[in-house]
Amino acid sequence: MDPTNKKVADFLGLLEKRTIDPIDANIKIKESCTATLLLIFAVIDFLSKITCTDAEYTQFKHKRGNKVRFTNFLENLMGHSYAQLKDRLYDLRNGIVHTGINAKVILSKDKHAYHLEEVDGALWINTSQFLDDLKETVKQIRQNIEAQSTYFRNAANRLQEFNIIDVDQDPSPSPGLADVPFQ
Repeated sequence: MDPTNKKVADFLGLLEKRTIDPIDANIKIKESCTATLLLIFAVIDFLSKITCTDAEYTQFKHKRGNKVRFTNFLENLMGHSYAQLKDRLYDLRNGIVHTGINAKVILSKDKHAYHLEEVDGALWINTSQFLDDLKETVKQIRQNIEAQSTYFRNAANRLQEFNIIDVDQDPSPSPGLADVPFQ
């Protein structure tokens, strides 16, 4: 495998190993709707960096455009129901990521519960269904990458900017020279 293919494959493997796999493997995480959503949102945030357009990626590099990338990922890759609720899901993402609190949203992990439906003024989100839908999207992205299509090219060109290095055979994010403590 050439170095670019290896780096892209390592990136996807690391993403799944640190986000999706722990949800499936750890009953305590899966039992927590908030923990599950945190990891789901991490996957969307990271994958949106390789699925977004060049213009959206340029905004990201200038510390802008998170909402555009996130909502476009939901709209373009996750399907109709996610597209209709993309702004509310982005607000939920911000609430969960920045405060750990969800407002005007009811979270459930019960497979038979509502999902992406408004009930008595609150949006119901089934984290088990959300995870299943995300896994299907990741599968489609992986197929695009394996076919060396657009997402592969984006990943190959952009991964070098994500500061992922190998430490003891385990790739991990590392601060760049412009970041603390190297400033």
